[in-house]
Amino acid sequence: MSRSLSLPSVDRPQPELSLSLIFSPIRTELAQVERQLFNWARTSNPALREIARQTVSRPGKLIRPGLFLLITGYFGYKNRDRIKIAATIEAIHSASLIHDDIIDSSALRRGQATAFKAFGPEFSLLFGDYLFIKSIVRALEFKNNKIAEILAEASGQMIEGEIEELAQSFNLELTEKAYFKIISKKTASLFRASCRLASELAGAPAEIKSELETFGFNLGLVFQIVDDLLDLKGETQETGKSRFSDLREGRITLPLIRAIKTWPDEQKKKVAGWLKKRHREWSEPVAGFNDFLLELETGGALASSLKTAEKLAGRAKNCLTKLEPGLYQESLIKLTEFVLKRKK
Repeated sequence: MSRSLSLPSVDRPQPELSLSLIFSPIRTELAQVERQLFNWARTSNPALREIARQTVSRPGKLIRPGLFLLITGYFGYKNRDRIKIAATIEAIHSASLIHDDIIDSSALRRGQATAFKAFGPEFSLLFGDYLFIKSIVRALEFKNNKIAEILAEASGQMIEGEIEELAQSFNLELTEKAYFKIISKKTASLFRASCRLASELAGAPAEIKSELETFGFNLGLVFQIVDDLLDLKGETQETGKSRFSDLREGRITLPLIRAIKTWPDEQKKKVAGWLKKRHREWSEPVAGFNDFLLELETGGALASSLKTAEKLAGRAKNCLTKLEPGLYQESLIKLTEFVLKRKK
């Protein structure tokens, strides 16, 4: 039997992988970030206020702003703008999630109705656009031009990645190289930008800047591969999202690419037709998906993908050896472990 995706139990969480403990050095700052995001919901437009209240004012794990604040904290950067910058990073992430949910027709995120489900595609699309534009406008308000430059570049990369992924829907010939190019843009770009921005503002030495940027990039890749695995193996009550949504939308993720390598052409054609049929006739539960998952698992595709995530997590942690040991470095190491072993 191949190795299955193994993550820590939610019922008995490992203390070192608790986000509340990992982010303890920046607990106060993250609370301020949440207040900033809540204030984004305060607008005179009732429709805008309501959709903002159900999205940006209910943030998730805050990993990207957490990265930014841990690195600025390590260097002792205490400029008061750091909270607004961290909130802007999270707002960009929220905008990308809203667009994701429209593309995927997702009903659930974080265990609650998505903006797409609650308000429909038109309002959601406009609000996602609004968040992206509002975030860049806020970035332009800072005196340092680097802030807007870095965040605008990351936003553009994220959208490019989404377009490339959408264009490759149901393409069972997608290569690993193309897959990693997609996730480098759509997911890893904002992780990398968060680390780059923090080290730039803090005035870190050039060598450390490079290491931290590489750390963020690899962490983003780990995050996405684990997301791909959770789409297959995660429980809805834990992930807050419906299972098999990637398969339903024809998203070709790493486990599927690894499995396809062993399939003859006839099986590829059969699976492609089956996925397109499931896409048209989607319902819960979906007959056949569990059998399909079993094939991926027994063939070693899931274990192989997890091993790749572990290797990338190792590379990320190696980048942190340039930092002096201490509370902030330890939190960054533990955050890497959390991203790898998370269950939601």
